[in-house]
Amino acid sequence: MPRLTRHALLRLSRRRVRIGQLPLLTSVVVAYDLAYDAAHDVGEALLAAHGYRSRNGAGQHEALGRYLRAVLDSPPGDRAARRFDRLRRARNKSHYDAIPLGSAEAALARQTAQELHAAALARGIGT
Repeated sequence: MPRLTRHALLRLSRRRVRIGQLPLLTSVVVAYDLAYDAAHDVGEALLAAHGYRSRNGAGQHEALGRYLRAVLDSPPGDRAARRFDRLRRARNKSHYDAIPLGSAEAALARQTAQELHAAALARGIGT
């Protein structure tokens, strides 16, 4: 079982706060961004629990997606790990190309964050 570092616990704590706020939001874009950030925090917590940390800068989110797919390669969490990159691309299109996000995308982002969190807990991260 991976060692839980302070960084891992902080990331999971942030995730819980972010997911807890989602039902209160009325803006689809804000809900999507918050859910994506929560999913990202789970990935960062997994990295930290295994003794790694991502670098800031170009490609960081894409690299985190590859890491999620490598670590969560079986249930629970394998489908959510594969979905993370799709969420990343949609977020980038929304942020940089002004392509709107719909409520279905926000719901999928929320579901993905929840599934990633459950997968981390099932692997002993954050328990």
